[in-house]
Amino acid sequence: MDDLRIPNDLYGFSLSGLTSRILWRLKPLDMCYEVWSNNIDHYLQMIIHDQPKHILGMGTYSGVDQAEIRIETVTKNQFRNEAIDKDLPKAKEIQLQPFVRQTDQTKYASALGNSWCNLVNWKIARLIEKGELQSQYAFLHIPESFRISTVINIIEAMINT
Repeated sequence: MDDLRIPNDLYGFSLSGLTSRILWRLKPLDMCYEVWSNNIDHYLQMIIHDQPKHILGMGTYSGVDQAEIRIETVTKNQFRNEAIDKDLPKAKEIQLQPFVRQTDQTKYASALGNSWCNLVNWKIARLIEKGELQSQYAFLHIPESFRISTVINIIEAMINT
């Protein structure tokens, strides 16, 4: 893996309050951004313009597997019950190739669902698929039950090895 500690190399974004508190404390990030429903397109334009080598996204989840951070590996063309890209089948999936490594308290997962996490993942994965974005990408689902300091230590180990 490349050394991630050079400028414009690692951009991070968060989709919730918990992950925002984590985002701003991660030392290896060159740029932090909080993505909300009203600024998704602005963030996408920024990363297309900047072309960071790596993008790390984070969102929270409260489902099963609360003992592990989920490294998501699949996104699908669905937000709520509608297709995101109307010209593609709602069932279309894109396999993500996360640049982070699996460590203790993490697992690979393929159940992003059809909420905001999947919407942003789909849009970034489509930009990569179409060649508009040259970045490597990873999205982490953080259990709501995890302590912030624990998550920071785990994520920094995932990206610094």
